[in-house]
Order: sequence, then structure tokens, then C-alpha cells
Amino acid sequence: MTTAPTGSGPSPVNAPAKAARPTRPPGERRLLGGLMANTAVLYAAYGAVPAVLLANLVADVDPDSKSTSLGIISAIGAFGAMLANPIAGALSDRTHGRFGRRAPWMAGGALLGGLSLVAVGAGNNLLWIGVAWTLAQIFLNGLQAPLTAVVPDRTPAHRRGFFSSAVGLAQMVGVTAGTAVAAAFAHALGLGFAVFGVLVIAGTAVFLLLNREPAAAAPAGEAFRWKAFLTGFWVSPRRHPDFAWAFLGRFLLVLGYYCVSAYQLYVLDDYLGLTRDRANDLVPLLSLAMLPGLIVMIVVSGPWSDRVGRRKPFVFAASIGMAVALVLPLALRSEASMFAYAVLAGGAFGMYMAVDTALMTQVLPRPDDAAKDMGVLNIANALPQALAPAVAAGVIGAAGGYRALFVTAIVLVILGAFSILPIRAVR
Repeated sequence: MTTAPTGSGPSPVNAPAKAARPTRPPGERRLLGGLMANTAVLYAAYGAVPAVLLANLVADVDPDSKSTSLGIISAIGAFGAMLANPIAGALSDRTHGRFGRRAPWMAGGALLGGLSLVAVGAGNNLLWIGVAWTLAQIFLNGLQAPLTAVVPDRTPAHRRGFFSSAVGLAQMVGVTAGTAVAAAFAHALGLGFAVFGVLVIAGTAVFLLLNREPAAAAPAGEAFRWKAFLTGFWVSPRRHPDFAWAFLGRFLLVLGYYCVSAYQLYVLDDYLGLTRDRANDLVPLLSLAMLPGLIVMIVVSGPWSDRVGRRKPFVFAASIGMAVALVLPLALRSEASMFAYAVLAGGAFGMYMAVDTALMTQVLPRPDDAAKDMGVLNIANALPQALAPAVAAGVIGAAGGYRALFVTAIVLVILGAFSILPIRAVR
């Protein structure tokens, strides 16, 4: 595996196509199915580990300071995720050889990430758990960056709403199923980590075998230079304001959502006053409550946005819907309010992920750097998820309770909604 020159090229404006649609490319169904399956197993691990397996493991190892310890471990892992995602994407952009640009990085990230998850489950002290989880974050984000580049790489612009809906559906089904399945391993944590590690490895292997990437030739351009490579991660908000607004909008909404979602076990335990066993029983039920609205909105929203040629109204409405959902458990502290929150949040987040992914593919500065730029944008998705426990711990500790956590989450998602409005290249 070798790296290719940096190259240069024009910055396209990718507006939703409303003209005559070309014939669908051959192998589209196989690509779609493989992409959804691989995404689902990756996000199953993302749903299972922070919210259930890691939270329970930290609570077992350090029950007196579980909130603070989970926040510190998550913050360290977040730093690894922040670096790995765009770096892996940029390296895959410049990789050439008979196995293609993305496949070698996906294979390596899945294998090492899966093994790291197994290592987390074997930990019996905070240092081991923190190091192993950081490695898992690094390698899994090394898989995620080239995986997300498959959509801009291999799908036409007029089909990206459909593909984004499919990928968004896979993400949320993966998170929901992962959370539900993980609850069954609440008393067998080591086995639970191993199961999700194997799933990530197997899901990636199946995708790569069924959707072989063509060999990639080295592009012409300037010779590879480290300075240019490292400075390429900075996307100027002045030169590419749409890219910056898209990044900010997703970062704020995902952070607000996962501040509550990542602490769901502790919310049920400490905020509602339930026992640990009752809280573990409710976690999968709340995940299942999200599914109906989530599936419907993901399936409907992406193709609908393709037909009308608009993305921003969908993203804005979904963000406001998320804020309304978060108000419910703040106003009424009960199991019923948590279920109502789950139902509304599922629909809002489903619409958001379906359409926002399509929007992001249309604000990329350069087609030759698609994986790197998608990797930078993925920071707005992966980093808030990893940072959310640390932010939640800080809010709970500073403000003295979970009500402040819900208020913070509501403010964040509303700010995320208004961050989408200044985007000009996409309607």
C-alpha cells in the first residue's frame, strides 16, 4: 500500500439534480446492501459500548466516582477519534494500488478496532480500560472515515438522498439494536465486548468481499509533502463557509443528543431513582421505542428531499423536533416521559441523519479529497459522541443535577438548527 501525491482540482458546487436521471449504475443494490450492513455493525458497537457496556464496566470498577471516571475515559478516547478520522480519510485519499484507496484502511481499522474492543472487556482497572477504549476509538474511526467516503466516491449526486437515507437507517438501527443487545450482556461484559468486536470485523470483511474496489492508480500532481498533507486538514471557514456551517450544525446537535443518550443508564438510575437492574431493563425498551418514528422518517425524508431538491428545511425541522423531545423528561420526571422522549427523538434524529448526510456531501470543497473532507465532517459526528459523557459529567457536577443536563442539551440542538440556515450552496 502506497500513498499518492496531493494533487489539486476545482471546487464543484454540488446542487441537488432535478434534471433527467441517468441509469442506475450496475451493482448498486449490492453496494447499498453491503454499505448498510457494514454501517449497522459499526454503529451497533458505537451504541452498545459507551451507553451500556462501558458505563457498566466503569460503574463496576469505580462505583463511587463512575460519572467522573466515565467522563475522563470518554474525553481521552474522543481525542483519539478526533485525530484518527480525518487522518485515515486523508491517507486513503492518497492511497493507490490493486486493492483500491479505501479497502486497505477499512480492513485494518476493522481488525484492530475489533481486537481493541475485546481488550476493553478484559480490563479490570481504569488505566487498562482507558487505554484500550482509546485504541478502539482510533481504529474504529480509521474504519469509519473511508467507509463514509463510499457515498461520494461511488454514487451519483441525484441518488445521494436515497443512499443517505439508507445509511442513516443503518446507523440508527445499528445503534438501537446494539444498545438492546448490549443490555443482555450487562452481567457478562467481557463477552459483550467480544461479540461486538467480532461483528465489526465480520461486517467489514463481507462488505469488502462483495464490493471489491477497483485498483487505484496514483493521480498526477505535486509530490507528497508532509507540510501540505498536515495543513490540508484545515478547511478555511472564510473560503468554505458552507462546509464550516455544516460542521458546526452537526457538531452541536449530535453533542446535545448524546449528552443525554450516553448517560441514559445514569439518567434512569440517578435522575429517575430506579435500581440498576430496572435501569438496565429499560435501556433496550427505550431503544425499541425510538425505532418506529426513526425508520419511517429515515425512509421518507431522504428520497423526499431528493424530489423537492431541498435539504435545509428538513434538517432545521428535525433539530427543532429534537429540542421538543428533550423538553419532555425535563418537564416530567417519569418513565412515561422517557418513553415519550424516545418516540419523538427517534423520528427527529431519523430525519436529521437521513438528510444532513446528503447535505454534507454537497458542501465538500474538493472531490479528490472526499474521504479527508468527510473525515473532517465526521469529527462533527464522532467527536461529540465521544465527548458527550465528559460534557455531561461537567454539567452535572457544576450545576448539581440532571435537569441542567437536559437544559444544556436543548440549547445545543437549537443552536445546531440555526447553524444550518447560513448555508448558501444547498437549499
